Amino acid sequence: MEEKYRLLVVDDDPGTLTVLGGILEARGEYDTLRASSGREALEILRRENLHLVLTDLVMPSIDGLELTKKIKEIDPNLGVIIVTAYASIETAVQAMRAGASDYITKPVIPEELLLKVQRVLDQFKLKREVGSLRKRLARWATLPDMVGQSKEMQRLTNLVRLVADRNVPVVIIGESGTGKELVAKAIHALSHRAGNAFVPINCAGIPDNLLESELFGYVKGAFTDAVSFKRGLFEEADGGTLFLDEISCASAAVQMKLLRVLQDGEIRRLGSTTNIPTNARILVATNIDLKKQVKKGLFREDLFYRLNVVEIRIPPLRDRIEDIPILVDHFIRIHADHTNPAVRGISEEALAKLMNHSWPGNVREIENVIQRAMVLCRTDEISVRDIAHPGGEELEPEDNIRPLEFALYSFRKSYFQESLKRWKGNVKRVAEEAGVSRKNVYEHLKKLNLNPETFREKR
Repeated sequence: MEEKYRLLVVDDDPGTLTVLGGILEARGEYDTLRASSGREALEILRRENLHLVLTDLVMPSIDGLELTKKIKEIDPNLGVIIVTAYASIETAVQAMRAGASDYITKPVIPEELLLKVQRVLDQFKLKREVGSLRKRLARWATLPDMVGQSKEMQRLTNLVRLVADRNVPVVIIGESGTGKELVAKAIHALSHRAGNAFVPINCAGIPDNLLESELFGYVKGAFTDAVSFKRGLFEEADGGTLFLDEISCASAAVQMKLLRVLQDGEIRRLGSTTNIPTNARILVATNIDLKKQVKKGLFREDLFYRLNVVEIRIPPLRDRIEDIPILVDHFIRIHADHTNPAVRGISEEALAKLMNHSWPGNVREIENVIQRAMVLCRTDEISVRDIAHPGGEELEPEDNIRPLEFALYSFRKSYFQESLKRWKGNVKRVAEEAGVSRKNVYEHLKKLNLNPETFREKR
């Protein structure tokens, strides 16, 4: 359904309010509110979501120009049309300086009024869409919480961007600590739903009998403790995204209700006989293979296929070892202010120890280890003696080729550091010396956290 625009008409003359409101309401496309003074208009504006204000110019206490200025302070994008019986060039200039989008003279001609109203509403819609697009593009470019430059992470971020604006359910699969909720938040942030709520719930952390009422809400008297009405999370997420973590823990009753929501686009509060339309997008996450759960009869097959329109698998940290230096740098940066501002980096030996660990707890585990190391660190660089688990137990090395991977990483970093020093940060010269393209050099520098600017001579 198309959104109905909400308009506010302001005039101290009851007859004019009736005429203007009647013209707008006859169109059938606008919800119209009315105020008999500038003060009343500001009260309505603070509690209602409006798209356009039509205000008389001459009013006691707060006139149309002052009201327009106050409206623009509250919401710069809100359109204002000033209605005046005193049309002149000076009036028009004053209105535009105050922030009005347009003005119209009395007596009002209905066709002219409707034309001007639609024009200003079109401008409002365009501004809102441009603002939303800019926010989405900014998030698209950065995705700050999804850290990593490995091929696995590049594939993941590309898939997130691809599915973000497709209005379909997504199943996010990954081990504990890999960042399933971060992926869900990124999908929401890049979608056209970004301006609405992102509502997460962990299905494993809530008893079966409570999960159903949390999701769907209830009416007064639905059960013994239902002493008042309660909105469910589907209603809270309407127009936005509902994220169901650990979906495999949902009971059979909840699974059946979720299936109906996906099929019909409606929910029903516990104890009610009325269905409510819902426009919440559903994202789910699990660390368990749902296909195996289906075969065991623990998860509904029809719900699985409704949910599993797109499947996103998050790689464990052990499969993207080259992202560890980038993650370490990221966590040092974000925790420095409140943990230990003196810490600026990590020693090669300490980094080697991190890269030689299996990380069963994935990204959550490495963040925990880095935070502890920053607390214990007495210099500006985390050393080997600072690296351990919170209980003090040592990190266990992984019996695989990680030492070789770290050796290759260390060689590349040393090579490019020396080359950048030699050519004073000139990437073109570095590329010519290495016999590769500048683009290739920049890709290496990004993975190695090297900034050419820091090697250039200060003038």
